[in-house]
Amino acid sequence: MSFSRVISRLAALLVLLSLLAFPTSYGQQKVPDYVQLKVTCMTTLNVNLQTGVDVPDAYVCKNTKVTWKANDHIFFVFFKHDCPFTTNGCKEIDNAYPTAGPIASDTFTVYDYGIVVDGKLFDPHIIGGGGH
Repeated sequence: MSFSRVISRLAALLVLLSLLAFPTSYGQQKVPDYVQLKVTCMTTLNVNLQTGVDVPDAYVCKNTKVTWKANDHIFFVFFKHDCPFTTNGCKEIDNAYPTAGPIASDTFTVYDYGIVVDGKLFDPHIIGGGGH
């Protein structure tokens, strides 16, 4: 066997071995993993002295109003940054005006708010938007 034949066969063998080292799933795309989360859209939050409201992280769907039920407590709500409600805004949410909304945003957003219940401050959230 000549030297050039040995070299060409050796080169062919190295090419074959290098191809076998590649993954065999060439052309196949991996399907991404995801989790579908279903949550209840809140329309009523019950005011209490333990956590401020019964659902500290309340999901509120688009075009939905929220009512805080006083349950014999004196309360007022204030939003720390952005107001999620389009009608009547966030200026006055308290015992006299417990309903706010609706939320009009399509963007899934966390709104940080404070609620003072019988003089005690709490820090819940409204997670709004995103449709139904």
